[in-house]
Amino acid sequence: MTTAGRLGTAAHLGAGLAVLGAAGYVFVAVVGHVLHAPSQAGSLSALISLYLLINIAGPGIFAALEQATSRAVSAAIARGEPVAPIARRTAVLASWSFVALAVVVLAAWPLVLARVLDDQVGLLAALLVAVAGSGAVYWIRGLLGGQQRFKVYARTLYVEGAVRLLPCLLLMVFAVASPTAYGLAFAIGSAVAALVVVPVLGLRRDGSSEAPTERIGRSFAYLLGAIALSQLLANVGPVVVSYRLPEDLVRAGVFGTTFVLARIPLFLFAPVQAVLLPHVTRAATLGRHAELVRRLRQAVALVAVLGVLGALACMLVGPWAAQVLFNTAARPSAGILGLLGAATLVMMVALVVQPTLIALNRQRWVTGAWAAGTVVFLLLLAVPGDPITAAVIAQLAGPLVVLVLLAVGVVSALRTGVSGEPATSTATGGE
Repeated sequence: MTTAGRLGTAAHLGAGLAVLGAAGYVFVAVVGHVLHAPSQAGSLSALISLYLLINIAGPGIFAALEQATSRAVSAAIARGEPVAPIARRTAVLASWSFVALAVVVLAAWPLVLARVLDDQVGLLAALLVAVAGSGAVYWIRGLLGGQQRFKVYARTLYVEGAVRLLPCLLLMVFAVASPTAYGLAFAIGSAVAALVVVPVLGLRRDGSSEAPTERIGRSFAYLLGAIALSQLLANVGPVVVSYRLPEDLVRAGVFGTTFVLARIPLFLFAPVQAVLLPHVTRAATLGRHAELVRRLRQAVALVAVLGVLGALACMLVGPWAAQVLFNTAARPSAGILGLLGAATLVMMVALVVQPTLIALNRQRWVTGAWAAGTVVFLLLLAVPGDPITAAVIAQLAGPLVVLVLLAVGVVSALRTGVSGEPATSTATGGE
């Protein structure tokens, strides 16, 4: 791909991310302005929790499918093998994952979920719709990312963001105050994005019907554990705070909005991984570890700079933005926003290191790192005392443990020189 082509692709992805990011901001801002009365505090807290649960239950499961699919497709193309069998295998994995996740959500409703979602069955329905849509769109993104068809990939971001954004604005214009309406408006974005792109996937029954798909299920299982834990660590803090502060839902709602404000860059990070993973996978498959290290260093440096700027922005303008743009009931602390911004920076660096281990066939190490970090996170989150203080400390400590372990894993893998994939071809794919 030429320099102009790379810049054009980057521009498309950047614009898609901007639309999707705006949709997240607008959703939180709109519900904060519409449901501003003290009597609506429960509904507001429930919608913020729904927003976070969609990121845990949807991307938390299906981002693993995207990465496993992307890695398998990238490696197959590098070896000159067909892609269609991989698509069929991963579609089955997506379907069964949705069924399993729907069962978990329904089982959790009478136990804890009803309390978190303010006993509103409509929000439960919205969560299930979002999970189904996530399964479809993340499967598609895995196929597109592995083939480096990033312009079409960006189209899914445009559509998902626009479909989330416009209905919420229309509901506000028409003074609709139904939490279910806002929840469903936000939830349908992923499904519509998948439906729009399916006709241009262009999968054909190329070559033999046989394909090296036996490793995909195992890779998906490891990544599923890792990414589910990463989404849990990234998003569950405000949900736990709401559960621990039933007598002060206004304060819990302020923290939830503040948390979302600081975490928006993290919610948008999956496409960055999608771009990085095919490149490092191809380098690992062909044994080009020097290229792999170079790409990793560039990505870490870029994310670190952006993360530092984001943390500073949280401290300097975050309190004003939370109160004015999101209509919080109280002005949040600049210190808390700064610490949450720093935690987001650590998470982003960890997530940019992770694709290198995936490319080197070290999914088990990735899962172990996230498991260790999550244990630390949950232990600190449950510390007696102020739930918000505990949540902020947990958000910093957990990701730091993950990052250290991932870095150790990369150094170890590169020293052994094992990628787990033989190099047999230099074929590439792309759009």
